[in-house]
Amino acid sequence: MSELAGGQAGSGEAGADGGAAGESGAAGAPSASLSISNLVIERNPNMTISCYVSWVTDEPASSEVDFGAGSYAFRIRDTTLVTQHRVLVIGMHAATEYEIKATSATSAKSGSAEGTFTTGALPSDFPLPTLAVNDDTKTQPGWTLMNVSLSAHPSLAVIYDEDAVPVWYFVDGPNADTRGDVAVRFIGNGVLIGAQTGEPARQVDLSGAVVWEGPENALPSLETHDIGKTSTGNYLINTDYWVTIDKAQWIDAFVQELKPDLSEAWSWHLFDHQAPAGTRGDVCHGNAMTLDETNDVLYYNCRFLGLLKVDRTTGNIVWRLGGSYDTTTYGPGDFSFSPPESQFSDTHDPEVHADGTILVYDNGGYDNHSSGVYHSRVVEYQVDPAAKTATRTFEFPGTFNADAWYTSNWYSIIFGDADRLPNGNILVDAPVFTAGQASRAFEVTRQGEVVWQIALPSGFASYRAERIAQPLVERLR
Repeated sequence: MSELAGGQAGSGEAGADGGAAGESGAAGAPSASLSISNLVIERNPNMTISCYVSWVTDEPASSEVDFGAGSYAFRIRDTTLVTQHRVLVIGMHAATEYEIKATSATSAKSGSAEGTFTTGALPSDFPLPTLAVNDDTKTQPGWTLMNVSLSAHPSLAVIYDEDAVPVWYFVDGPNADTRGDVAVRFIGNGVLIGAQTGEPARQVDLSGAVVWEGPENALPSLETHDIGKTSTGNYLINTDYWVTIDKAQWIDAFVQELKPDLSEAWSWHLFDHQAPAGTRGDVCHGNAMTLDETNDVLYYNCRFLGLLKVDRTTGNIVWRLGGSYDTTTYGPGDFSFSPPESQFSDTHDPEVHADGTILVYDNGGYDNHSSGVYHSRVVEYQVDPAAKTATRTFEFPGTFNADAWYTSNWYSIIFGDADRLPNGNILVDAPVFTAGQASRAFEVTRQGEVVWQIALPSGFASYRAERIAQPLVERLR
């Protein structure tokens, strides 16, 4: 997926007189109260659907940009009082002309200037989903951040708006992503992107600029599946680490907490606390980390063995919520399930909630041929660590009256994600790899109603998805 060379500059590039090119009087006559001059609208060099708006005021004032296609629909503001103003604008669609208005204000004065900007085209082969369902009276407001991969191209981190139109992206290249297991996490002022084929883990800001890179990602160890960041600014990295024990090859689950300079602050090896066993070299297949900083606990998910609660002080495993896929390597786990048939098989990205519930994406079993024997689902449990019970509180599709794709075709041999949203709905990233079936992302209510659904183009898949509040942008209408 190659970035366009330079993109389309747009009619809002600075004119020779310091105004916005292509706009009659675009620099704007100075306000009677507050003088605004030198309005410049320039494309963001990191992506074709973003721009910077700059201007100057004759005294310190706030910065505000309104923008919209045809009429002003969105606003980005900064209350910091400055004379040199520069605002990053995100949230625009590709190949679209936008009206741009820059406004500054003090406690007593205000002024504004107007211009236009035309966004460029998206990179070639950019995945444009099909929006099938969007009931905005029942959905959780916000945009959806996803990684999207196609093996012949670099991985993408993409933010789609409610209508499934891209409003932000980052091309994580130039190397082609041959794995696809790239986690993305929104962290308020940017996005964490997990390591992928030939590329280290990264943090990028909302302009798309790289502000941090993790260690080189290459064999014999290989960073995979997840990335996190602590409140102190350190990074959590998950690594597949090959070891030889008793002349046998095993993959140890290895978690590192790295300082920004890549020095190690903490680390954990599964085999230091649980010796390898069984016949499968990939004993655990760790794919998700959740850090409880208050209690100094790491929740670490093994696809094949279940969810581990790890005491970070000692490194010991406090308990294991085991699945049905492998009940022999380390035993069945520490919990019984109610009802017994509700037990998950093998999972991705369990979500641990403060109310004691745990939401999991249950892949349903590993079938490399997608023979139709297995089926994926989302299931939530109320977990009682003292009684060692896990009681099912929600399942989809379960017994809900869902369409045939959910009941018959939904099977994720790999990947998958489920997040509980503030309104109680659940956002699900549901990749499928069966020929003729498109991967979906959807939002479902607790009553089993799908209220938002997109389908990715054929051949594309997503490892993770999350609903985020619109960063920077306020809606005007």
